[in-house]
Amino acid sequence: MKEEHNNEVDIQGIKEASRTAVDEGKSIREDIRNITLKALSEGHMDIKKMNQVIHAVIEGASIGAEAKGAHVKEALSDAISGMDEALAKSAEASKLAIEETAGHFKDFSDHDLKQALNDLQTLESLFVDTVHDVGKSAGEMVKGVLVDLIKHAQQSGTSVGKTSSEAVHSLTHKLENTLKESAADSAKASLGVGAHIANVAAGILEGIADSLQSKS
Repeated sequence: MKEEHNNEVDIQGIKEASRTAVDEGKSIREDIRNITLKALSEGHMDIKKMNQVIHAVIEGASIGAEAKGAHVKEALSDAISGMDEALAKSAEASKLAIEETAGHFKDFSDHDLKQALNDLQTLESLFVDTVHDVGKSAGEMVKGVLVDLIKHAQQSGTSVGKTSSEAVHSLTHKLENTLKESAADSAKASLGVGAHIANVAAGILEGIADSLQSKS
């Protein structure tokens, strides 16, 4: 399993890598996917850090797209697709991490399952809301394109939304009847479980990222 560490998110590094990937435009979808996966797999994969990573990637991609002229929509569409794919892989990793933790962590409870499932369910809205937030401060050329792309993604269904929904359904069915009630659980114990899930998920995601990178 991946060793625990508390690396801060390298906002500027992620933003610059994403800007370069879109600006150069050789394989935007794969590059943005790989940048996102690498960033998410470093340290704990908790909601706060995921939000920071998504924001940095989309912001960097938007800056890079501003120089694309007539190809700005195509570039941002590829970037959004790459981000969506990376977040779907993150949902897969989280599902596996929750299953692993439930089987080996003695304090895992009904409360912990509900919290973990809630985190999974928020991935799509985290993605959508962050794109909207970046769009608000983006240049005029990029702003409208981002809003249109994320609206279309929502209407047609995102990969992360589909994957996280399937993961929540599977985990609920598999685990809810095997867990003890958590009325007496301490906040400290639940926090420890959550940190363990985030760390295991990051390790699993690192393996997924390495596999995809080698295929690329």
